[in-house]
Amino acid sequence: MRTIYQARQYIRDSIGKNVRVKIKGIRNKNEFINGKIVECYANIFIVDTGTSKKSFSYTDVLIGNIDVKYI
Repeated sequence: MRTIYQARQYIRDSIGKNVRVKIKGIRNKNEFINGKIVECYANIFIVDTGTSKKSFSYTDVLIGNIDVKYI
């Protein structure tokens, strides 16, 4: 993805699908979240994990701080 519009469209196409979000942390410590994309807004999207809801930014997807993959 090269632009924020492409990142936003990729996420919007994934609404209702199960995804795995990889959050790249400091010192090569990664966190994985499995859930379903439930809502998309202008700057963020919401992933429902079943026990909680997490929000992420499209810019994080674009610069590579998080990776979103279909399960």
